[in-house]
Formats: sequence, structure tokens, C-alpha cells
Amino acid sequence: MTPPPFVSYAQNLEDVVLSRLLTAAPHGRFIDVGAGHPVHGNVMHGLYMHGWRGINVEPMPVEAELLRAMRPHDETIQAAVGAATGSITLFEAPPENRGATTSSAELADRYHAQGQQFVAFESPLITLSSLLARFQPGSVHVVKIDVEGMEHDVLAGADLHQHRPWVLVIEATEPNSTTTSAHRWEHLVLEAGYQCTLFDGLNRFYVRADLIDVASLLSVPANVFDNWVPALALDLAEAQRAFGDLQQYVAALLREMATLQASHRDAEEYARSLLASNELLQASAAESATYASSLEQELAKQRAAHSPDTSGSCR
Repeated sequence: MTPPPFVSYAQNLEDVVLSRLLTAAPHGRFIDVGAGHPVHGNVMHGLYMHGWRGINVEPMPVEAELLRAMRPHDETIQAAVGAATGSITLFEAPPENRGATTSSAELADRYHAQGQQFVAFESPLITLSSLLARFQPGSVHVVKIDVEGMEHDVLAGADLHQHRPWVLVIEATEPNSTTTSAHRWEHLVLEAGYQCTLFDGLNRFYVRADLIDVASLLSVPANVFDNWVPALALDLAEAQRAFGDLQQYVAALLREMATLQASHRDAEEYARSLLASNELLQASAAESATYASSLEQELAKQRAAHSPDTSGSCR
């Protein structure tokens, strides 16, 4: 029996590629650095729905609260990740471009020149090593990094020789660009004993060199053989079902309205018949009153005609 299709929520089908790990790691663990929205465009949500659990790291207050509310089985940390602990100034992107939040003042100024207003705020700063240290070495299956230009700092704060996650998925292009950025930080990954198995146009997938079978699984992009559907298709199907239900409800209301209108017409007709009957009764009563009056007059005449004349009687 064919299993139900995997539902993809990620923007570039990264989760479809990672779903190939479900057989080997049905209860996988992950660390999502720069998690963003808990569902829309989220790389790990599809795996979360299949039983994976992990740590979401997100510096934006609104997104962090949504993650806590909508992913209750995960842990969410509101912070940025860098080379050392401390604090950092971030530039919050407007809602329509939320994923562009950055630590680069230069990049924020560039967006500002395009008419987008970025707001500076301070965020706690933690390291990836501190997160990996919360797990047994090698027990984290996926680390996803999407930090808008801070990839080098994140990797510089991770001892990948000691903490050995299976897979690293790292955004490898300049923000909103096809220009690669991997040359700035890839040596930190390769020197730690990882190999790049896939570049999907946006991210590079790295697998521990000793995990040959996993490397094979993650060597090709998402494709028709992965048995997947986009979450948008399910949303559309649900919207169509809701629209169908609404149509049935409207049809039922129209039928009820027609019934009420028919009942109203019947009531009006009945009221008119009652009014006509009342008018007939009133006319009949008037005729009866006239007839009774004439009878009374006739009776009075007859009584007068038969009354004895006592005017000549003797006393």
C-alpha cells in the first residue's frame, strides 16, 4: 500500500529531500537556526509533523511566539546564533519581507534605499556549539542554517569535530540573489569531515563523510519519485471543500427562504379570505339588523291595530 504523500512546507523543497531520512530516523532530532514562521516556508515543519523534534532558534519576537504556540513539542529560543555569546544588533525587516532580517547594516541600508523600512533591535547571541552540547554527539540528524549572511559566524561558533550532526543544510547564496556565498564559510564544514552532496540552487546539503548511505539519499533534488505534495495544494483543497460547504449552506438558506415566502403568500391569502368573510359577516349583520328593525316596526303597528278602544267606557 502506497503511503500518503509527504506534505512540503519549505520554500525550495528542502524538506522533501530531508524526508528521505524518515526511514532511517523516524524520530529524528534537529536544530533550526533562523527558523522563521513555524509553518509557512518552514524547512522542518513537515518533518515535525512526522514525529521529529528539535530546537528552533529565532531572534524575531513575533515569530518566536508563533513557534512556541504552533510547535509545542519543540523548544524555541529567541536569540541569534554567532561565533560567541553576548548580544548583537539586528535589523528587523518589514512584514512583507520578514525573511530579510539581517545583522548587516549595509544590507539593511540597501533595502532601505529600495523603500523598505528596517528597524534596529538588540538580540541575545548564543553559539551553535552550546545548542549541540545539549544532545549526545552524533544524535542530531539535521542542522539547518538560514541567517542572511551570518553563516560564517554561526559555523565559527560550532565545534563540528566534537558535535557530529548527520546533515547540515546551509543557505548558500547572497540574500535574494543567485550569487553563491559558500566560499566564505564552506572550508569550516569540509575541514570538519563533511561532504557536499547537493546544491539545490539555494542551499548546500552537507553529510558526514562516514554516512555513505545518507549521502546517497541526499544527492539528488526533490523529484516526482519522492511522493510529495505542496502544502498549498492541501490548503486549496480545503478551501474548495469549505466553498462547497458554503454553497450547500446558501442553497439551504435559499430553499428555506422560498418556503417562508410561500408560507407568507399562503398567510396573506388566508388573511384576505378572513377579511372577505368578515366583510360578508358585517354585511349580513347589517341586513339582519335592518330586517329586525322592520320586524319591530311591523310588530308595533300590529299591536297598535289590535289595542281595545277604552275612550267610551263607563266607570
